Amino acid sequence: MSGDLNQAKILRNKFNRAASKLKYNFYQTQIAAMHESGSHDWWKHMKTIMGLKTNGKSCMQGLANKTTDGDCGLLANTMNDFFVSVSDHLPRLNKSHKVFDVNEELPDQYMISVCTTFKALESVKANKTTGHDNIPAWVLRNYANVLAPPLTAIFNNSLREGVLPVEWKMANVIPLPKTSSPVSIEKDIRPISLTPIAAKVFESIIMKWVDETIEGEIDAKQFWGISGTSTTDVLVELVHMWYKATEKLNSYVRVVMLDFSKAFDLINHHLLLD
Repeated sequence: MSGDLNQAKILRNKFNRAASKLKYNFYQTQIAAMHESGSHDWWKHMKTIMGLKTNGKSCMQGLANKTTDGDCGLLANTMNDFFVSVSDHLPRLNKSHKVFDVNEELPDQYMISVCTTFKALESVKANKTTGHDNIPAWVLRNYANVLAPPLTAIFNNSLREGVLPVEWKMANVIPLPKTSSPVSIEKDIRPISLTPIAAKVFESIIMKWVDETIEGEIDAKQFWGISGTSTTDVLVELVHMWYKATEKLNSYVRVVMLDFSKAFDLINHHLLLD
């Protein structure tokens, strides 16, 4: 190769500066367009911008190649065994463990009305993913007036007996990769359980009772699972706290973040009920 090396370096630097400026302007434009978005859409677009969103192709074949010699069927069984083993050491709830005494009359406040079930069915998102029963969300929503009475009867009977229908305890478990190229089942795969939507409707009604019961007992800094709060509230609270802490000269903030491994899978149900 021949030519002016110094001139080549100058042109290269100009090109890199121009490319950086264009990239900066592009991302600024993208972010500016997201200012009116909700937290869900904001994070969705951010994952796309940062390259965290996959192109839709399954990355499980790569994991199968690394762990089970390319056998996807064996990979599925291996995942299933691991997911079950996580909480296998915890004591199981036996059939005699009841929240209510089945010999006593269920309090009226815990009887579900047809109107309550109807409203809950009407609020189901039409595109919500179904469970193993394959009953689409739009069916429950569009025919809420027909389905509300029989479902209400099932809900109330379940409460009286203290037993949830076995079919509603079953789920399709979807292995969701935490990274675009997972290499370990134990560290890189998160199980997502898809239960029947009817069971989720029942849960939503129960959760309203739970919210009313624990209202005022939860720490003000608790945001997850509290009605009317979101990750946005957490971020606003943290940023406010950090700014307030750094108002004084030469002050600083240290942040320690803790993550409990398999936190929800390791909940002891006996302790939770107590």
